[in-house]
Amino acid sequence: MNEELLRLFLDVVQLGSFQKVAEKNYVSQRAVSRQIQRLEQNLHTQLFERKKNKIVLTPAGEFFKKRSEAIINMLDATEHELHRFSYRGATNLSIGYFSPFDGLFIHKLLAKLSPTVNAFVNEESVEHLVSDVLMDNLDCAIVMDNYGFNNNYAQMGLQTVTIHRDRMIIGISERLSHNNEVELATIQKMPVTYYSNEDSSYLKQAFTSSLQGIVRPAEVLRVPTYEQMQMLVGSGQAVAFYPEKLIKVLQNPLENIRYLPLAGKSNQSFEFKLIFKVEKPHDIVQKVAKILQLSNN
Repeated sequence: MNEELLRLFLDVVQLGSFQKVAEKNYVSQRAVSRQIQRLEQNLHTQLFERKKNKIVLTPAGEFFKKRSEAIINMLDATEHELHRFSYRGATNLSIGYFSPFDGLFIHKLLAKLSPTVNAFVNEESVEHLVSDVLMDNLDCAIVMDNYGFNNNYAQMGLQTVTIHRDRMIIGISERLSHNNEVELATIQKMPVTYYSNEDSSYLKQAFTSSLQGIVRPAEVLRVPTYEQMQMLVGSGQAVAFYPEKLIKVLQNPLENIRYLPLAGKSNQSFEFKLIFKVEKPHDIVQKVAKILQLSNN
């Protein structure tokens, strides 16, 4: 198994047929089919179910798709990051975030860091960020806390610095919003969607815990892109939670979404925190914490 085969496999998944992949790569359909068969033989697993005029991923194929995407993303990110060593300084910083909202803090940070700092930025699920900081794969990361539940980061050996306090509000299609609040009954009738670029239950747990039984976990669904979440909400197919202050920066009037408080749920406050290991942090991490605190107060 090699990178070329993985990319071919993902092309087949995306385009949905051997013929379309063959046309894209200027090869025969038979050549593509042989390559996929070779991959399946190497793995001793059937990845596709061949049906008349279409191919469908098997359960093993679905699992392999997720792993392949992670591998290719890691390869692409590694190549990009290695190139940056040739023109940046010797001070390195690796920092992670989990959504477009805390990504805004990263933008502020990068604008204030010295050009001599070689910053490596990763977007991951909250669970992944925590484990990467614990394993020294990241110097620090921004996470959401104190919403529905809170993590005992001190018990994990992590230190936290609160960099932003906000309140959760609800995004709902303009066609469905007739008041200046979203009623709990509306939440019960519609799916709740959230964005995470990886499989993650952290936000699902936060949302269901904050609503205390109003929404069941099965009704809270992850989507892999922020754009897809906005499309579902704007079209009236779902509702979603948003940080009240930060969505004002990201909101787009063309998305046809109103951002409203949840009726009867006054305490929807939460925090964004910077986490890093309790062991004496690098000077650069201390500087990051200070910059983020000052720029968001």
